[in-house]
Amino acid sequence: MTAGGYEHLLRWYPSAWRERYGDEMAALLEDTYAAASEVPLRQRASLAWSGLAERSRSAGIVGWSPSPDLRLRGGSLLVLCGWVFYVVAGAIFAKSADHWSSGSPSAGHWVATGGFNVVGAAAGGGTLVVVLAALVVLPAFVRFVRSGRWREVSRPVLVALGSGAASALLFVILVAWAHSLSGHERNGGLPIYGWFFVVVSLVFFAALACGTVAAIAVARRLELSHRTLHALGLMAVALVGVMALTIVSLVAWWASEAVHAPGFLAQVIGNGMPFQSSVVPPTLLVSGVLMVFGLALGLAGLVRIVGTLGRGGRAVA
Repeated sequence: MTAGGYEHLLRWYPSAWRERYGDEMAALLEDTYAAASEVPLRQRASLAWSGLAERSRSAGIVGWSPSPDLRLRGGSLLVLCGWVFYVVAGAIFAKSADHWSSGSPSAGHWVATGGFNVVGAAAGGGTLVVVLAALVVLPAFVRFVRSGRWREVSRPVLVALGSGAASALLFVILVAWAHSLSGHERNGGLPIYGWFFVVVSLVFFAALACGTVAAIAVARRLELSHRTLHALGLMAVALVGVMALTIVSLVAWWASEAVHAPGFLAQVIGNGMPFQSSVVPPTLLVSGVLMVFGLALGLAGLVRIVGTLGRGGRAVA
């Protein structure tokens, strides 16, 4: 295999890195593994990990770039990644809490109602922030496509669209199936339905992950003004606030239900897979863990953004 034959192993690295170091790395791989005829799996995994880390650095997601604009871009992308976990967690929570009010006593109901309503309002507010951010960068994306650079991002964007279509199809099937089942069957009475719900959730998460990868691939290449990045940073700060409010409200609802309506929690969808609990149902546990992880990413992005913004909202080097 010639040095050119090893270039496909470097696809994990950003194009700028490959243009500068790709030939040397391919030659090194040839000198090292020519006798073995192929690169070992462990080395392939190492190249993939290093390449993804380099992509993250070039996007400003990891490391502390001397460029304020790159830090704002990276911090905003970190918050976006955190929000993806929130979207998945919110979908799981919404399904788990389906018809919760009818199974809860009046005692403590106001706490659960308030927490549930705030979670819904926060989800709407966060979605609005993300949509506004997309509208802010839309002109830059249009200029990017018109400049003939669409091929640079076509693969991740098409993968994101395909996975999104698959997720939507499975969701339609899930909803149609749910309408043919009783409330008991939907909430733990029919295990196969619960497992299908888990599969749909995983596919939905994969689709969101592909969408996030596509968004990062596009965002890395867009030419955004400092003013636009400043606006995106402020939106990201607001989104982190929404995320924090969401998790506090969910915990309030959960705690109230655990005290006053453990029977409902014992019947939520997915309970019994892999364990049964009337206090910490598996699906709600997964939802909570995803939110905590998403909030951690959001806070990491918040630190990067706040550390970049100086007095008067101007970025400092």
